[in-house]
Amino acid sequence: MTRGRAPSLAEQAGLLVTLLALVLVFSRVPVSAEIPTVNAGVGAPNSRQGSLPPLPEAHLAIDAIRVSDPAGARRSLAEYAGPAATVIVFLYNDCPMSKKVAPLLEEIWRGGRGRGARLLGVFIDGTESAEPEHFGREFGLTFPLLVDTGGELASALSATVVPEAFVLDRENKVQYIGRINDAYQVRGELSPTPVREDLREALDDVLAGTKARLPRTLAVGCALGLLGKKKIVPPQAEASVGRAVTYHQDVAPILRKHCMSCHSPGNAGPFSFTTYADAVDMLQMGLQEIKARRMPPAQAESDLEIIRPNTIPPEEVEILRAWVTGGEQEGDPATAPRLAPLPNLKDFQADLGPPDIIIEQDAPFHLGPVGSDVYRHQVFRLNYDRDLRVRALQLLPSEHSIVHHALIGYMPHSEAQQALREHGGPGPTYAEGDSGPGFWAHHGIGFRILPPRDDGVARFSFLSAYVPGTEAYAAPEDADYVIAAGSDLVAQMHYHRNGKPAQDSTRMGLWLRKDDRIPPKVASIFFIPGDLVVIPAGIRNMRVTGHWTVPEDCTIAGIAPHAHLLAQSLELRAEIPGRDSVLLVRVPRWDYDWQQPYFFKTPFFLPKGTTLRATGVYDNSADNPRNPFSPPRPVFLGEATEDEMLLPMVVLTSEKQLDPLGGSFARFAASLERANFLRDLYHDRLVFEVRPDGTVLRVGYTTTDGVMHRLSKPLPPTAPATEYRKEKP
Repeated sequence: MTRGRAPSLAEQAGLLVTLLALVLVFSRVPVSAEIPTVNAGVGAPNSRQGSLPPLPEAHLAIDAIRVSDPAGARRSLAEYAGPAATVIVFLYNDCPMSKKVAPLLEEIWRGGRGRGARLLGVFIDGTESAEPEHFGREFGLTFPLLVDTGGELASALSATVVPEAFVLDRENKVQYIGRINDAYQVRGELSPTPVREDLREALDDVLAGTKARLPRTLAVGCALGLLGKKKIVPPQAEASVGRAVTYHQDVAPILRKHCMSCHSPGNAGPFSFTTYADAVDMLQMGLQEIKARRMPPAQAESDLEIIRPNTIPPEEVEILRAWVTGGEQEGDPATAPRLAPLPNLKDFQADLGPPDIIIEQDAPFHLGPVGSDVYRHQVFRLNYDRDLRVRALQLLPSEHSIVHHALIGYMPHSEAQQALREHGGPGPTYAEGDSGPGFWAHHGIGFRILPPRDDGVARFSFLSAYVPGTEAYAAPEDADYVIAAGSDLVAQMHYHRNGKPAQDSTRMGLWLRKDDRIPPKVASIFFIPGDLVVIPAGIRNMRVTGHWTVPEDCTIAGIAPHAHLLAQSLELRAEIPGRDSVLLVRVPRWDYDWQQPYFFKTPFFLPKGTTLRATGVYDNSADNPRNPFSPPRPVFLGEATEDEMLLPMVVLTSEKQLDPLGGSFARFAASLERANFLRDLYHDRLVFEVRPDGTVLRVGYTTTDGVMHRLSKPLPPTAPATEYRKEKP
């Protein structure tokens, strides 16, 4: 092709095929048709639910089945049946998914009752008599709440999960079994794709006199047989302590160490683990989550000692399992070890003394009961006329139950104000009831990197984080965090819904260096961008790497791994000249919703010439329940949540700035430009040409500054980044 004429349709088609081959080289990955064996309530991706068992043929004998009403009286199920359809949903007060779906059930009930449908919330056998009324009052429910005393109804329907829905037609034949919607295809993994309202659609079909378009799905929630006082006890396990395992002597200390910081009243955990009754109720279910490594969240492995690795040693897991299978004995609290008190989550960390600076977000943020999670950047106005040397920093939510985590940094006051003006409107995941201050940006602390000051101090920087149960984050003993003069603090808040309207007004506390002794080192943040441009549709286990070589002697104090929804695992190693590589951190089960930094108890020395190498593994198949696209499509490097990246951040301490020109982030920015160019070619089906030297050129395309973008020698997407050039047209 030459620049002198427009390309023919055949030439355009041929070139588009060439480009598509580049982007989709690994797209045709076979997907197994087998349905995996799953435990009740775990669920499976939509792509793995195509061969579920057929619905039962028999009609439900509703006249013969008895349930208990709120007063405890035994009544026939027939008294509650709807003339056109009956929806039965099994519930349990302490099951987190019951709470999440409660507002949705109320919506379905209000939409169906005028058309001859009745919706019944049926609490499982073993539920305390007062719990349904309390649950209904808490979530504002107006449909009947009953108790399946004796488990008669669950047995008749072969129910296995809480919550699990059953839709009966006017002849009392089951027309739908499964989940309420597909927001959670797999337990604990909120899907980013548009929600399919399975129960609502099935009820609409039945009321229209047709069969449900999707008659069966896998319900996601708590295994019914593992809940409450009537749960099924698994086979006996041997206790490793050589005696009877009791709650107060053995179980409570383990739960205090690993679980109670979140799972305690008023905190982010959806149920409590602070009493013997709590453990009897939920620990068997908790062991399922521990085995799957979903809990504790954000588990990390390292050759070094991490302050909060979030892992439970195998021997402690065996003690918990032995207690569950050995009769769940309570033991004597008088002879039990004294438990450390839970942190006071209403005030700042006491042993540091009062913070030197306390600032609060501009106004409360209101979160509605139903919808996707919300990421919102809250600005904490600081704007001091001098640099601040910070010893420690703590973020303190007022409503812990909705603050999942936060990433904390600083940016120039003028930039923060501009972000509020330009991006202060509703975010992309706003739902009814969401409102409040702050701004929306793609990720991090609203990364828009400016050149550093002449003295090397960064104008933007990541500083710290908040996860439930943590208190202040302190700088290493021989270093301070420096907040540049004229900066505001910014926290990217991850709000998650608890089924009720809620609001949070977060405060931030700073402890400053006030003595005359200036530590010899300064703590700085550096990025290690991965060599990533595109992840083809359908590919599994795609490996992406990135590296950065340390230019001077320094120590590493902590790491904040970062990727998006397709990432499966992340790790960072130090390759020290003349030594074996050191595993700094590995997150074997990456979860975008649980990202957090990891700090070492003792900062680790890195001599000049050490290479920090990051590796991420990505899954862009339909079997990934967190895939932002259904069906999968190529996912490019980018800053939006539905894009992807490998961009771990490391906290290094040194006597001088190691990267005063911001080169570590500049590499990422260059890759981002390259990816955006390729994305434009792919999505827009633009006219382009291939030069004899292999350069792909988008015809007639220039940026606002008159620069024409070119890619030299396109390579397969898994290859390292190729040269990227800008030329004047």
